[in-house]
Amino acid sequence: MILNNRPLGISLLLHAVLLGLFFFAVSMYVQKKPPEPLKIHISSFAVPVKQSIPTPLPPKQQEPAPVPKNIPIQPALTPPIKPAPIVPRPVIPVVQTIAKAPSVVATPAPVTPPKVLDAPKAPPAPPPPVNVEKEFLNAHLGEIRGLLLQNLKYPKMAQKLKMQGEVRIAFTLGADGSVEDIKIIEGSGFDLLDEDARTLIEKTASKFPKPSKSVRISVPLSYVLR
Repeated sequence: MILNNRPLGISLLLHAVLLGLFFFAVSMYVQKKPPEPLKIHISSFAVPVKQSIPTPLPPKQQEPAPVPKNIPIQPALTPPIKPAPIVPRPVIPVVQTIAKAPSVVATPAPVTPPKVLDAPKAPPAPPPPVNVEKEFLNAHLGEIRGLLLQNLKYPKMAQKLKMQGEVRIAFTLGADGSVEDIKIIEGSGFDLLDEDARTLIEKTASKFPKPSKSVRISVPLSYVLR
């Protein structure tokens, strides 16, 4: 027994010496090395392992009892399904009530006579242009002829030669009483009588009534011996 425990004691002793040296080295290292900040690694924490819960086994189905082979299986008798009796629905008469609209007597609106629009009056027609020459002749031609007959003197030479005839003479009478453009329209056949008629117009013109504007006058002069 003593020989068997000896190696065990030596191994224990060696372990103790090694532990002592290890702790001594650690203490020396700790004294020389400055303290380092504490570093915690996530991996150092042990992740709890979920314990797998054993799934319960399904209960064993009980096997049906064996049916004896010699016994015939009779089908279950089901009573026949009788159709439900058809009950006719009661007919309810529908009475339609028609509401009568109140009678409204339409009174005719008063008829107003249509307004008669007066036709637009046409502008008054402009007065016809005034023929100054015609008005002047109607008013004063007789007066001019009378003045010519009063101042007519038969030429002595024509009397001796027994010259007779009618001279139709025309002239323009101005607004100032002047006489222009004296022309013989129809001569008497004698130049002496025609020239006397021209001279008569020139001498008597100052006595003629004056028109508002120039007018053309034509008068006959008769030379007759008595």
